[in-house]
Amino acid sequence: MRSGCILTLLALCSLAATRADGDRDGDDQGHGGDDDDDGKNGVANNSTSIAGAGMATTSTSNSTDVTGGSVCTNYMCISGVVNGSTTTYTLQSTGQADLGWMAMGFGSTMANTPMVIMWPNSDGSITLSQRTAPGEVMPTVDSNPPRVASADPSASDLTGSTPKMTFTIPSNGDAAQTIIWAFGTTNPNDAAVDATLDQHIDSGPTRIDLSQPLSSSGGDQNPVTDPNATSGSISVPLQPFQKMIIAHGLLCTIGFLILLPFGGLLARYARTFTNTWFTGHWIVQFGLAGPVIVTGVGLGIGAVAKAKAPHLDDDHKKWGVAIFVLYFAQIALGAIIHFFKPTSWTVGKRRPLQNYMHAVFGILIVGLAFYQVRSGFRTEWPKTSGRPPISNAANIVWYVWVVLVPVLYFSGLALLRRQFRLERPHSKAPSDEFTMRNRYHDQPPYSD
Repeated sequence: MRSGCILTLLALCSLAATRADGDRDGDDQGHGGDDDDDGKNGVANNSTSIAGAGMATTSTSNSTDVTGGSVCTNYMCISGVVNGSTTTYTLQSTGQADLGWMAMGFGSTMANTPMVIMWPNSDGSITLSQRTAPGEVMPTVDSNPPRVASADPSASDLTGSTPKMTFTIPSNGDAAQTIIWAFGTTNPNDAAVDATLDQHIDSGPTRIDLSQPLSSSGGDQNPVTDPNATSGSISVPLQPFQKMIIAHGLLCTIGFLILLPFGGLLARYARTFTNTWFTGHWIVQFGLAGPVIVTGVGLGIGAVAKAKAPHLDDDHKKWGVAIFVLYFAQIALGAIIHFFKPTSWTVGKRRPLQNYMHAVFGILIVGLAFYQVRSGFRTEWPKTSGRPPISNAANIVWYVWVVLVPVLYFSGLALLRRQFRLERPHSKAPSDEFTMRNRYHDQPPYSD
C-alpha cells in the first residue's frame, strides 16, 4: 500500500515536470519568434539605413562631381572647371612674352562678345574688367554683363615665368564652348576697370571642352602643365567687314602694284619704238587702274565704318589716304603735260620740268604702294580683323615683285638715247596725235 502511494506520487511528479518542460519550450519558441521579428525589423532598419546612406552618398557624389578642360595657344592657356552652378576659369601665360594683360570672351568674334579682361597691379592685386566691343576696337566696360565674374586672388599666382589669374562666373550649361582669347604685353598701370588697354600682340577664336571628368579637387589648376590640354584655333566664318577688307586689299594690290607699274613700264619702253604709246599709257593708268583703285579704297573706308572702328587712327589708314590723293594729283599732272604744251618745248625743244616731276611722282606712288600693301597684310589685317596674319607666301611674292618692278623700269632707262633720237627735230616728222601745230613742222614728235 505504501509502495503504491509512492509510485503514484512519482508518476504525478513526472507528469508535472513534463508539463513544465512543455510550457518552457512553448515560451522559448514564443521568445524565439519575437527574436526573429526583431531580427527582421533590424534587417529592415539596417537596409533602410544603408539605402539612405547610399542615397546620401549618391547625392553627395552628384553635388561634388566636377568636370573641366584646358586649351593652349602660343601665349596663354585657359582652363575651366565646372562645379555645379559655378565655373572657375584660369588664364595662364605660357611664358613666351611678358604679361601685360589677358582676356577671354564667350563667343566666336570680338564684336558684341562678353569679355573678361584681367591684369596684375603693382601692389599685387588683380583687376578684373568685364567689357564688350562693337567690333575690332578697344572694348569698353559693360556695366550690366549677362554673367557677373569675380576675381579669385587665392587661386591666382603672379610669381614665376607663367603667372596665372583666376576668376569665377556662373555656369552657362555649355560643355563645349567657343571662346576668343587675347594676350597683351603692355600693362595698363592702372587698377581701374575702365583703364586704357594697348593693342594685344595676338588673339583669336578657339574651343574649350569642359566635359572631362576631374577629381574632386578640381583637376590641374595650371593649364600650362595640363597634359590633356588641347591646342590650336578654330575657323569661324568671315564677318561682312572682314570680307570687305579682303576685297579692299585685293583691288588696291591690283590697282597700285600691277596696273600702275604696267602702265609705267608701257610708257618707259613703248615710247622708244612708237609715237602712239600715250594712248595705251592713259588707258591703263586712268581707264583701268582708276576704277579699280577707287573701288578698293571705297571698300576699305566702308570696312572701317562697318566694323565701327575709328578712321585715320593708324599709319596704314593715313598713308592710304595720302597715296590716294597723290594718285589723282599724278593723273591731273599727266593731263596738264599732255594738253598744255609750254613754249620751252614747242619752241626751245627743252623738256619741261613737269615732265620730270611726273616721272618722279609715278615712282614715288608705286614705292609707297609697295610699303602700304605689305603693312596691310602683315599688320593691319590681323589688327583690324582679329584673325591670324596672312601666310608667308604673300611676303615671298611681295619680295619678288618689289625687286622685279624696279629692275624692269630702270633697265628701260638704257633706251633713253634711242628715245631722245626719236624726239630729235627732223623735217619730216610723222603726223600723229602728239605732233605739234603745223607751223612747227620741223619739231620732233612730242613725248610726255
